[in-house]
Amino acid sequence: MSRELKIALQNKEKAELFLANLEKLRHDNAIKEASYTILKAEYSVTLKHALSKIDSIKQELNKSLQTRIHELDVYKQELGHLEARFKVGQFSADTYLKLAKNPRKKVADLADQVSYLNSLIGSTRSSDIPVSENAGIGSFLPFLGKIFKSRGEPLESPDLLIPAFESEESAVKMESRNPPDTTNVSNLYILPDRVLPGSSVGIIATITNTGPEIVSHKTEFKINNITQSINDVVLNPGQSEEITFMMTAGVPGEYFISVDNIMGTLHVLPASNPSVTTI
Repeated sequence: MSRELKIALQNKEKAELFLANLEKLRHDNAIKEASYTILKAEYSVTLKHALSKIDSIKQELNKSLQTRIHELDVYKQELGHLEARFKVGQFSADTYLKLAKNPRKKVADLADQVSYLNSLIGSTRSSDIPVSENAGIGSFLPFLGKIFKSRGEPLESPDLLIPAFESEESAVKMESRNPPDTTNVSNLYILPDRVLPGSSVGIIATITNTGPEIVSHKTEFKINNITQSINDVVLNPGQSEEITFMMTAGVPGEYFISVDNIMGTLHVLPASNPSVTTI
C-alpha cells in the first residue's frame, strides 16, 4: 500500500506541476486560449483523481493503524500483568524473562508498525515515502536476515555471505565497503533492580538498526565499566532485536550496568533486608 500511496502522490505532484506551467504559459501569452482550456480541464481531472486516491489509501492506512494500536495495548497489558506477577514473587527471573520474551517482541514490532503507518498517513510528498525502486529487494533482505540466528550467530555456512579474501589488498577493499554502524540501544531493563546476594538478574535491552543497510554489531554488557559479555547481532534495515544477559548478584552495593551507550543501576541489598526476597 505504501507503493500505491507513493504513485498517487507522484500523480498529484505531476498534475500540480503541469497546471502551474500551464498558468505561466497563459500569463506569458505563449499558449492559445482553446489549448489552455482543454489542458486545464484534463490536468484538473488528473489532480482530482489523485487526491481521491490518496484520501482512499490513507483511510485504509488509518484502519490498519487503529488495529495495530489496539494490538499494541493488549500486549502492553500482558507485559504489565507478567511484571506484576514477577514483582510479587510468583515467577522467578528466568521464568519471567521466558514468558515476557514473546510479548516484548510483539510490542517492539507493533510499535515500529504504528510509527511507520503514522509516517505514511502524515506524508504529503512522494519523497516522504521510502519505497525502494529496485524490484524484489524488499523480499530479499528478510531472507538474508534468516541466514543468521536471533543473536547474530552464523549458521553452518557463513561463507555464503562473506567470500574468502584472495589477498591482503582485496581484504582491505572488502573492509572499506563495510557499512557504518547505525545501531542504537534503548529500553534497558534490569529485572529485578533490587535484589539480595545470590539472586538471578536479567538484563534486557533493545537494539535497533536505524540505517538503510544490513549491519553487524557487537553489543557489550558491562558492570562498573568492566566488560562481562559481548553479543554479536546482525540486523536488517529498520530491524529491532531484543538481547538478554543473565548475571548473579554478588556482594551488597550499587553496581552500574551498561549495554553499549545506555546505563542503569543494580542495587544488591544486605542479606538481612526484610523487604527483598531472594529469587
